[in-house]
Amino acid sequence: MVVRPAAPPVPAGGPRRRTSDELPVEVLESKLYAPTVRPGVVPRPQLVARLRAARQVPTVAVVAPAGYGKTTLLALWAAADDRPFAWLSVDPHDNDPIVLLTHLAVALHRISPLPDAVFDALRTNGISVPGTAVPRISSALAGFPREVVLVLDDVHHLRDGPSLDALIALVGHPRTTSQIALAGRGVPVPLARQRAQGRVLDISADGLAFPADGARALLRAAGADPTDEEVVALVGRTEGWAAGLYLAALAHGDMPTGAGGGFMGRDDRLVTDYLQSELLARLPPRDVTFLTRTAVLERLSGPLCDAVIGQPGSTAVLERLQRDNLFLVPLDGQGRWYRYHALFQDFLRARLDRDHVRELLRRAADWCQADGQLEPALLYARDAEDVDGVARIASVLAQPMYAAGRSETLMTWLDWVDERGGVQARPVIAALAAYVCALTGRPAAADRWADLAEHWAGGPEAAGGDRHLAMWLTNLRGTMCRNGVEQMRRDVDAFAGGGSAADSEYPARLLLSGIANLHLGDDETAEDRFRDATELLDGTGRAPLLSSALAHHALLYRSRGDWDTTAALVDRALSVTRRGHCEAHVTSALVFALAARVALHRGDPTLTRAHLADAQRLRPLLTHAIPFLAVEALLELAEVSLGLADPAGARVLVRDAEAVLRRRPDLGALGERTDELRRRLGSLPAAAGDTATLTSAELRVLPLLLTHLTLAGIADRLFLSRHTVKSQIWSMYQKLDVHNREQVVVRARELGLVEA
Repeated sequence: MVVRPAAPPVPAGGPRRRTSDELPVEVLESKLYAPTVRPGVVPRPQLVARLRAARQVPTVAVVAPAGYGKTTLLALWAAADDRPFAWLSVDPHDNDPIVLLTHLAVALHRISPLPDAVFDALRTNGISVPGTAVPRISSALAGFPREVVLVLDDVHHLRDGPSLDALIALVGHPRTTSQIALAGRGVPVPLARQRAQGRVLDISADGLAFPADGARALLRAAGADPTDEEVVALVGRTEGWAAGLYLAALAHGDMPTGAGGGFMGRDDRLVTDYLQSELLARLPPRDVTFLTRTAVLERLSGPLCDAVIGQPGSTAVLERLQRDNLFLVPLDGQGRWYRYHALFQDFLRARLDRDHVRELLRRAADWCQADGQLEPALLYARDAEDVDGVARIASVLAQPMYAAGRSETLMTWLDWVDERGGVQARPVIAALAAYVCALTGRPAAADRWADLAEHWAGGPEAAGGDRHLAMWLTNLRGTMCRNGVEQMRRDVDAFAGGGSAADSEYPARLLLSGIANLHLGDDETAEDRFRDATELLDGTGRAPLLSSALAHHALLYRSRGDWDTTAALVDRALSVTRRGHCEAHVTSALVFALAARVALHRGDPTLTRAHLADAQRLRPLLTHAIPFLAVEALLELAEVSLGLADPAGARVLVRDAEAVLRRRPDLGALGERTDELRRRLGSLPAAAGDTATLTSAELRVLPLLLTHLTLAGIADRLFLSRHTVKSQIWSMYQKLDVHNREQVVVRARELGLVEA
C-alpha cells in the first residue's frame, strides 16, 4: 500500500503551510496521510456507492474488528469521491486534546485556510479546550467554504477525557458543507440521537464481510486460484473476514483442496496458530527475527530499526517486506516510515518475553533521544519501565509541555514517576510538578508535590549539589509563598545564582523579589527589581513572566495614583499577553484586571466589561497556590465591580480573597487592603437581587456545560459530588436569570465568560 497527502498539492496563493513555531505540538506528517488504492486491491462498489449516496448525512461510522478492511474502504471512497478528504490516523497520543485538535486543524487548513483565531487558541498557554479551541474549530468547520470529508481513522484509541469531549462536540456541531467519517474497532462517540434523526450512516462488520464473489477476487488478487467449493468453504470458516481470507491466500498460494481446514475465522488462538504455522514458518529466520524485535515500535524507520536490532540494513528489509505485503503499512510518500498492521503487530509482540521487550524499548528510547525526538523517547522509556529515563526526559520537556497547554499530559508522566518511587532520586520532578499544579489552579496537589520536593531535596540520593533542583526549588518557594512574603523575599534573594548564563530563572527571582518588596512596603527596591526583570525578559519569548513584571510595575504606580504611567505599563502588558498567546495563563488575570481598572478610569464601561470578562475566565486558577497573585487580581476585580455599581459582585470577589488569606495569612499589605475593602463594602447598602458574578467554583463548572457531559460526568471530571455540581449549576441559573443548561451557555457567551 502506498500513501498520498491527505489533500492535493496546494496551488499558489492557497493556504500556507503552518511552521512548527506557529503550532503548540510537532505535527506528525504520517498521521495526516491517507492510504491510496494500490493496484490489486479488491473494489467494494456497493459499499462505495452507499457512501457516495450519503453525501448529505453528516456522520459516517465504520465499525468492525481488526482486519475487516475499514481503512481500505475509506481509501476507496476517497478515490471515487470528488470532494477533498482531510485524514487523521488517531493513535493513543491523541488523548492529549492539544495533539488531536492541532492535527485536525492542520489537516483542514491544508484544504482551505482556517481562521488565525483557531491556531491562536491552540497556541494559547493554559488553553480551555471546551471553552475556546473546540468552539473555534467547530465554527470553522461549519463555515468551510467547500465540501470536505474529515476522516478520523482508528478512533477506538480515544479514551474518556478532554479529547473525546472535543470530538463529540465536533461531531454534534451543526455543519453545512462538511462530513465526518469515524472508523475504528469501536466508536466511543455517542451517536444514538443522530441515528434516531437519520444523521448517521453505519457500516458494520456484517457490511464489510466479503461474500463469495468478493472473496474470490481477494484471493486471486493475493495470488491464489481457488475452486468455487474452496471459496465457499473458506468464506464460511472466516465469516467473510478480509484478514482471514488474505492470510489463507498468503499461506496457501496454490490453494490445494481443503486449504484453510485449520482456519476458523476470528478466534485469537487459531489466528495465532495460523500465523505461526503457515506464515512465519515459511519465512527465513532473519526475517522472523527482524519482524519480532521491531514489533515493539509504534513507527518504523531504517535507522530506528538498526538501533533496535543492533545491526544495519533495516531500510532495505523494510522495503522488501512492504513489497511482499507482509502487513507493513507505509506512513509517508518517501519510504521512510512504516507501521505494522495492528493484528500482525499484536501477534508478533506476543512472541517476545517481557525482559527482551524492555531491552528493545530502551534501545528505541535511546535512539529517539539522540535524534531529538524527546516525547517518543519518553514514551518508549515508559513502556520499558525505565523510571529514571522518564524522569530525566520529563524534566527537560516540562517547560515546553506546559507552554503548549499540555499540562495534563505532563502531569500523567510525573505521576507515573512518583507512583514508581522515582521522585526520591530526582526530586526536581516534584518541584516541577508543584510548579505546574500551582500555575493550573490545583492548590492541594501543588502543596503535596512541594512537600515531596522539600522532603527529598536533602536526601543522599538526590545529589545535593544539583543546582537545577536548587534553582527550581527556590522558584517554587517564592511562587507558592507558603511562609509569608518576608520569607519569600529571603528565599529568592538568598539563591547564589548571580545571574549567570546558566541561571535561566534569575529574571523570575528578580520578579518574585520585587513582588515581595512591593507588599512589604519597600517600593524603591520593588521598582528596581521590576525594571531589571523587564529588561532581562524583553525579547526572550517568556511572555507570561514579562507581562507579569509589567503588571506588577503598573500595580506599584496605580497605588501611587499615577494613572498615566499605570496605563502605559498595562497597555504594554496587554500587548505582550496577546502576542505571546498567554491570555489563558494565570498571570494574565492581573493584567486583565488592571486593564479593566484603567478602562474604568478612562470612562469606557464597554472596554471595562470586556477586560473584566477576560479576567473572570481565569479566576478558577487564582488559588492559595500562588497567593499574592490571587489576592492582587481579586482585589483589583472587586474595585472594578464597585466602579460598575456592583457591590454584591465585589463582595463575592473579596470573599474569594479572604479564603486565600486564611490559607496564606502573611501577605503583608495585601491583608490590609483586603480588610479596608471589606470595611468599605460593609458601609454600602445590600444590592437588590443576586449578583451575576460567578464564584470560582462555578466558573470551573461553566466550560464543561459546553460539552456532552451529564451532571454525573461533570462531577467525575472535577472530582466533586453530584450534589455539589448540581448546587453550583442551580446557583448559576439564579445569578444569570436562566432556567436551563443551554440558556446558561448563551448568557455566559453574552457576558464573555466563554467563547462566543
